[in-house]
Amino acid sequence: MKWFGIFFVCLFLSGCANRIDYNKASLNLGLGMTKSEVQSIMGAPRRTDVNSDRERWIYWNPVLIGFTPVDNEQLAQDRLVVTFVGGKVSKWGKQTIADDITENTQKFYQGALAAPPTK
Repeated sequence: MKWFGIFFVCLFLSGCANRIDYNKASLNLGLGMTKSEVQSIMGAPRRTDVNSDRERWIYWNPVLIGFTPVDNEQLAQDRLVVTFVGGKVSKWGKQTIADDITENTQKFYQGALAAPPTK
């Protein structure tokens, strides 16, 4: 029984060992950094989101529910998004669905203002 307890504690601690504090690491980011510079600080992103205007790298750590690690981006408390425009960092932080809606609304209105009036 003693060995089972030691094994369980080692297993639990090894799951926490490779956890990166993305919010703390993001303090080393700067506007205009390249993707390779960001990757050297933050590591590889967990997920990417790319469109014609920008590229986002999304980082998060699995959450612990009870003793079970759950790898779910929506449950993560430390989710961090790094946005690149033209291959350079343009912003980073906690990107939410509200930010996505605002971005799409701005693009829509910019497109509507740039379009010539119809007769």
